[in-house]
Amino acid sequence: MQDVLLLDLVIGVSSALDHISTTVTGHHRRVGIATAIMAGEMGLDKQDATDLIIAGLLHDIGAFSMALRLDGMDFDADLTEHSSLGYRLLRGHHLLERPSHLIRDHHTTWQTLQSRNGDDKPKTDLLANVINLMDRVDILNKVGTSVFAWQHVRSVIGNYSKSLYAPQAVEAFLDASIGSEFREKMEDTETPIRSLLSCNFEDVEIPEEQLLEFSTFFSHIIDFRSRHTATHSIGVAETAVEIARLAGMSAEDQNRMRLAGNLHDIGKLAVPTKLLDKPGALGKDEYSSVQLHATVCEKVLSSIPGLGSVTHWACQHHERLNGKGYPNGLTAEHLSLGSRIMMVADVCTAIAEDRPYRKGMDKEQVFEVLMSMARKGFLDKDLVTLTIDNYEHIDAVRRFAQTKALINFRRFNIA
Repeated sequence: MQDVLLLDLVIGVSSALDHISTTVTGHHRRVGIATAIMAGEMGLDKQDATDLIIAGLLHDIGAFSMALRLDGMDFDADLTEHSSLGYRLLRGHHLLERPSHLIRDHHTTWQTLQSRNGDDKPKTDLLANVINLMDRVDILNKVGTSVFAWQHVRSVIGNYSKSLYAPQAVEAFLDASIGSEFREKMEDTETPIRSLLSCNFEDVEIPEEQLLEFSTFFSHIIDFRSRHTATHSIGVAETAVEIARLAGMSAEDQNRMRLAGNLHDIGKLAVPTKLLDKPGALGKDEYSSVQLHATVCEKVLSSIPGLGSVTHWACQHHERLNGKGYPNGLTAEHLSLGSRIMMVADVCTAIAEDRPYRKGMDKEQVFEVLMSMARKGFLDKDLVTLTIDNYEHIDAVRRFAQTKALINFRRFNIA
């Protein structure tokens, strides 16, 4: 495993957010590209440009539900909730602290920012307002429509200078968007996004220990969308680490297992919250929708260079040794020890947790399910035996980690 670059990690998470619905497909990508163009047009220094681009790529990260995302397309909707949630999710990490403030204020009007801060106006006000402006440009713009429609977008934005948007930002946008280049770059889906952003981005390598910290933040983004999954990723991660330790994996691989566990359900950002919270069994079509999360996970994590085996371990947690899993129907010879551990850890954690449609299983029921799946060739027999033989310890570790995560979840919802 190699060091991961900050831009690659943010792009990966941003692409996961864009899978939430066909209604908003590509929105974070387009806003991210637009903020990069604006950074160049406004002559921002590298640090401010980097903060702006990160916030642009992740600006709706607090919109946990489809309702909140669709509200963002309405001029009159109250959008402070998801802005605040996004801020609270990201503010604790030093590389995301400054972008988190931009996300917090990215739906606050320029007039409000001016009146709130008086004569002492931080630069973050302007940067947050640029995101507000680019967010609105993308929503007003209908991809693929005529040049006349683009001129209408420019006209609307110009009309809201000084009220909704900072005059400096409006002027920069109108200057940059006179021709077709701005719109074409924003709508470009063929060029790798890194090449469209990197010239204005101050990239840094994220060492493996810091990547673990990042993955904890992103597991909150995944899990906090539903109270029923609020501690799932941490439970899978800690269960997988304990099984890996008992199986003789090195300390380095145990850390990578924790990273994979934290990220294994990143594809669930594309699953509607109503399915995560459904109190009854899922229908056939609903189950197919949920299954897509493994495909999205694979697409997102494989796009982040440097993750190496972590990508396979995380994305293969629903594969089965007999080829009857998903998303790729892999068989035993294509599933490494790390992937097999993640499969057992995910099943073990999921059946022991309370879900909207059932209570968590007790120890005897957990053993029965695990042994049945091993007999049928779904799970690795040796790992299942190892898990059962050490279940009390593994379960205690899981429960402790999930209790701490639940406290964080409740604090997050109260804050």
